[in-house]
Amino acid sequence: MLALSPSPPEVPGPDGTPPFGAYAGELGPVDLDRLAPPHALPGWARRLRRKRWHYALYTTPEVVAVMAIAELGYAANAFFAAVDLREKQPLIDTTLLGLPSPLSTVSGEMARGLAGSFRVPGARFRFSRAPDSDRYRHSVEISALRRPRSGRVTFEGEALVTGAPPPLVLVAPVPAQRRKDGDTSALRRDGVNVTQKSVGLLASGRLEVGRRRYPLEGGVVGLDSTHGFLARHTRWNWAMACGRLEDGTPLGFNLVAGFNEVAEGAAGENVLFLGDQLQPVGPAIFRFNPADPLDLWRIETADGTVQVIFRALHAHRDVRDLGLLRSRFLQPLGFFAGTVRFRGREIALTELPGVTEDQDMLW
Repeated sequence: MLALSPSPPEVPGPDGTPPFGAYAGELGPVDLDRLAPPHALPGWARRLRRKRWHYALYTTPEVVAVMAIAELGYAANAFFAAVDLREKQPLIDTTLLGLPSPLSTVSGEMARGLAGSFRVPGARFRFSRAPDSDRYRHSVEISALRRPRSGRVTFEGEALVTGAPPPLVLVAPVPAQRRKDGDTSALRRDGVNVTQKSVGLLASGRLEVGRRRYPLEGGVVGLDSTHGFLARHTRWNWAMACGRLEDGTPLGFNLVAGFNEVAEGAAGENVLFLGDQLQPVGPAIFRFNPADPLDLWRIETADGTVQVIFRALHAHRDVRDLGLLRSRFLQPLGFFAGTVRFRGREIALTELPGVTEDQDMLW
C-alpha cells in the first residue's frame, strides 16, 4: 500500500515548479499563473486553457444532491440535481450558463479560503469556507419561475472537516495533443492540473424543493476542487460515492480513468475513504454503455480492491455542439453495490449513494 506525503503548502512551489505527485491533507493556495518554464503559458493561453471548478455531493438515506460551479476561462456554468432515494425519482435537474465575472467565479483556494459564486436571473450559487473555519458551506437558490413544475429550490448545506479523512491531493501533468506538423503553440504545450478530493465529511442543513423538505443532518459529503490548464480535447470517466456502514462509519471512494494519470507505480487519484482514514488503490476500469448512461455500470480497480456495479436512478446531462466547442457531460446519480477492501478488511456494499460520469470535452 502506497503511503502519501503531506500536501505542499502551495502550488506551484516558490520557484514556480509544480510538485507532481499524490498527497494527503488540505492544500494551500493554487496560483498556476506563477508556473515557471516549461509549464508557463502566455496570458491569452491561460485564459483559454484554464478550467476551475468546485463540486459537492451530499447524500443521506433519503436524498442525493449534486452541485457545481465551473469557470472555463471564456464561460461559466453551474448545475444542481437531486434525486429522492426512497421514491427513486428525480426532484430537480438544471444547468445554467453565464460569463466569467465577479458574480461567476471560483477561487484558487481549495480548502480554507475557498470562495465560489454563480449568479444569473432567478438563480444563485454560493460556495465558501472561511479561512478560520472547519466547515464548507454550499448555498443554492433557484426561483420557481425557472422551475415551475418542481417549485422553488433552496439548498443550505454544511460539510464538517473535523473528524473526516484527510483529502487526496493530486498535482498531475496534462499532456497536450501533438500535431504531426510539429506545432508548438501555447495551446499545444503540456499543462498542469491540481485537484483535491474529500470524502466522508459530516453533513448538516436542508434541501427544499417546492413543498418537499429533506434534512441533511447525519448525511455524508464528497467534494471535488480542481484547477488546471487542460488540453483542448479532454475526456474521462469518474465515480464518487459516500455513505455509511451499518455501524455509522462514513465510507466512500473516488475513482477516475483517462485523466490525472501519473507515472506507473505511483499513487494517482483513485482512493478509498473509511472513517478518518484514506487508502490509495490501483487504476480504475470502467465498463458501461456510452449510448445509455442509465444502463448498468461495472467498475473495478486493477488490484482488485474495488469491484462494484452502479445502478443509475437518473442521469444529469449537458450535451452541446457549438462547432469549435463541444461538450458531452453525463453524470448519473444512483447506488453502488459490490465489495471494497480497506487495509485487508473486505466490506460489502448494497446501496451506497453516489455518481458516475462520462465526460468528453472539446473546449
